[in-house]
Amino acid sequence: MNENNTLNWQAYEYKHTPKSADWFWALGIIAISIAVTSILFNNFLFAIFIILGALALGIFAKRRPLLLSIEINDKGIKVGRTFYAFSSIESFWVDAENENDQKVIIKVDSITMSHVAIPIEEIDPMDIKEYLLKYLPEEEHAEPIANKIMERLGF
Repeated sequence: MNENNTLNWQAYEYKHTPKSADWFWALGIIAISIAVTSILFNNFLFAIFIILGALALGIFAKRRPLLLSIEINDKGIKVGRTFYAFSSIESFWVDAENENDQKVIIKVDSITMSHVAIPIEEIDPMDIKEYLLKYLPEEEHAEPIANKIMERLGF
């Protein structure tokens, strides 16, 4: 905690896993196979959707993660350019079991996403927990399943 009564740290938005050429070949073969099959069933729109999705996935796979500045102050949590006011956060959970993959998981009052996982690096997770307990209730949350699937796929 610094003199402004805030917690600050930097963390990458996700753990980058380099993809081999084989990974991209597999993505292309699977996408083309599904697209051809959907064309055989006269579902052209689905074929276009699969090809565009595979292209987007390939582009995202090449992208390096951004280094985010994270700040927790008396008004809320700022992750990069996104600010979550305490009034829009229902509760939090500090997941510090895995020393290589520590996160703050906040439950947000939002239609588009209910949980946000914020990576913890360069700071003691218990300092974050003590600070957030002043403003929010603690409630155990699991990391969103979509995050786990993306991590498993190497994103």
